[in-house]
Amino acid sequence: MNLRTRKHTERGSLSVEAAIVLPVFLLAMLTLGILIRMVSISENTAHALTDELGVVAAEGNVPVHAVTFRGDLESRVEDENGSDIHSVRAFPFAYRTLHHSMKSGKVYTNLIGASATSGINLGFPNMFGVSPQVTATAVCRAFVGVTARGDKMPFSELEDGGDSNIVWVFPRAGERYHTEDCSVIKNEPKEMLLSSRIRGAYEPCELCKPGQATDGSLVYVFPRAGDTYHLGSCFIVKRFVISMDRKDAQEKGYTACAKCGGGD
Repeated sequence: MNLRTRKHTERGSLSVEAAIVLPVFLLAMLTLGILIRMVSISENTAHALTDELGVVAAEGNVPVHAVTFRGDLESRVEDENGSDIHSVRAFPFAYRTLHHSMKSGKVYTNLIGASATSGINLGFPNMFGVSPQVTATAVCRAFVGVTARGDKMPFSELEDGGDSNIVWVFPRAGERYHTEDCSVIKNEPKEMLLSSRIRGAYEPCELCKPGQATDGSLVYVFPRAGDTYHLGSCFIVKRFVISMDRKDAQEKGYTACAKCGGGD
């Protein structure tokens, strides 16, 4: 083989190698770019989710899920990621629920959970019909049973209300606040924190089986008609009342009951 033929052969080999390696290299760079964008979008989505979930948790003293949470989260994810994403969906899946871990045996109460999913705009023609997505999921505990100083309040103080003017309201359906003896709430279940006093006075419901719940969990009792305590998921607990200071009830928009006067 002469020198000229050898050079032509080498050039041909280089051309073939370049034709093979260059597309692979470009595909690798393109894939890396997509992965970097996915990580960035995933971090932005997770930050927005945990931040918005923290607001809901901080307002978790009343067991009613914020109705604007889903829309607020979707709007925030869209704003923070711009044209890089599409089809943002938020899914609240738990609000002040109880979870019993089969692995550890622990019972976790007042859990709040949500997830957010976003489709990623690739920025080039999608020849393979693949639509990558990122999903962020977060679970936290509602901020309940803690004073402003961050110290845990004793169960007795939380249940009895100390020397404050306690009234009772329907957190899920109601606009009035009532005294404890009001006929409107007399036969309704009351929300309580599970403690040794509740365990001593009531038996666990055989249907929802709240006996494994830990002290501090939310349970519901019928003080005037019943000898069992229940979980919030029990079908017997259709609606319930909770106690709060009269001033707090008024600030939340509740007005005095026409029958009992709300203790005013």
